[in-house]
Amino acid sequence: MTYTSQEERWAIIAHWKQNGNSHITARELKLTVKVVDRWIRRYETTGDVSDAQKSGRPRKLNASAAKKALKLLLEREHGNSAAVAQMLYASGDVNQQVSRRTVTRSAHKAAKAEGMKIKHVQGRPRKKLTAATMQKRVAFCTAMMRMNWMNVLFTDRKKFHFSYPGCKVTAGAWVLEGQSLEVPTVNHAQCQNVYAGITAFGMTKLHIVAGSSGHKTSYQNKQGKVAKNITSMEYGQVVKSTFLPQGKRIFSSQGISSWVLQQDNDPTHKAAKPEVEQWNAKHASSMKLLMGWPPNSPDLNPIENFWSYLQAKVNKRGCK
Repeated sequence: MTYTSQEERWAIIAHWKQNGNSHITARELKLTVKVVDRWIRRYETTGDVSDAQKSGRPRKLNASAAKKALKLLLEREHGNSAAVAQMLYASGDVNQQVSRRTVTRSAHKAAKAEGMKIKHVQGRPRKKLTAATMQKRVAFCTAMMRMNWMNVLFTDRKKFHFSYPGCKVTAGAWVLEGQSLEVPTVNHAQCQNVYAGITAFGMTKLHIVAGSSGHKTSYQNKQGKVAKNITSMEYGQVVKSTFLPQGKRIFSSQGISSWVLQQDNDPTHKAAKPEVEQWNAKHASSMKLLMGWPPNSPDLNPIENFWSYLQAKVNKRGCK
C-alpha cells in the first residue's frame, strides 16, 4: 500500500470540501479513488487524518525523537547513527539506549512521513559546485539541447595505478581476536596515464602520455625538466596523432564527414585549437571543437562511464 503523507491527506480533504466529489479529487491530485475515499472516511469519523492507533509494542522513538534523529543524521556533524543514538539518550529524547538500526529505521519513517526518502552513502564526497559553476552548467546544457551528440568525440585522460597483488576492497572483514587485517602492498606502484576518445560508434585507441611508468618522453615542463605529466605540447600531439585521425576513421565509417571534438578545460587543452585548424586546412575538413564546456563537469562526459567500468576491472584484479 502506498504511503500517503500528512500533506497529501489534508490536500485530499481540502479538494474534497471544495468539489464534494472523491473521483474529481482523485483525478486532480493524481491519486487512486480508494486512497481518497479512505482519508475522507477517516476525516468524517474522527475529524482528523492522523494514523489510527495500532496494537503491539510501542516504538522506542516517538514521532518527535524520530524527527530529531532525521535532522541530526542529515546535518552530518554528529557522527554516524550510533553517535546519534547516544545523543538522543543523553538529551532525554529516549528513555533507554537504542541501537543504530533503530535510529536509522525511525529516521527513514520520519522522512517518509514528510514525503522524502533518505539513503546512506559511502566513499569520497563529490566536489561541491559553486553557484557560478551551476549557472554555467545550466547555460551550457540549455544552449546544447538541440546538439546532435551522435557526431561528438568525447575525450578525457585517466591515470590507472597498478598495485597488484594489492587487495580487493570490501566493505568489511572478520578476523580472529588479536589479529588485524593485513594485505600485501606495493611501493612505487606502476601506473598508466592515458587519453582516449569515445563516440556512439566506437572509441579511439589509448594514447599513453607522460606520467606513465616506463614511458620515456621528450617533452619538458616549464622549468625545462623532463615532464612527469601531460604538457601542452604533448597534448597537441595527442590531438594530432590520435583524436583527429581516429575520429575521422570512426565517423567516416558511418558516412559522417563533419564532427565535433569535445574536451574539458584543462589548460593544456588549449593546444588543440591550432591542431584542429591545421587539420581542417590540410584535409579540407569542417571538423570543430566543442566550446564552452563548463568547469567541474566530468559527469556530463559519457567517457566517465567507460573509465569507471575499466577502473572496476582493475580493482577486481586487486590492482588498487
